[in-house]
Amino acid sequence: MFLKRFLLLVLFFGAGIFIVYYREKIVRVFGKNSVAEKYLGAGGTYNMWVLIGMIVMLVGLLILLGKLSFMGF
Repeated sequence: MFLKRFLLLVLFFGAGIFIVYYREKIVRVFGKNSVAEKYLGAGGTYNMWVLIGMIVMLVGLLILLGKLSFMGF
């Protein structure tokens, strides 16, 4: 069971790092978010993607620690 949760951690961390690293290309594909630009200031869309990436990594850590269930793991 621990191995499955550890593999999910690696998957979620990889996804989070991917989002943070490629945030500029993601913004080019999806465009700017007016709400993020309004509340997070200039460059808010980029900051939003960094926050999303960090949340994805946090979810992976919570799954590893057993505090969050994901598809029965």
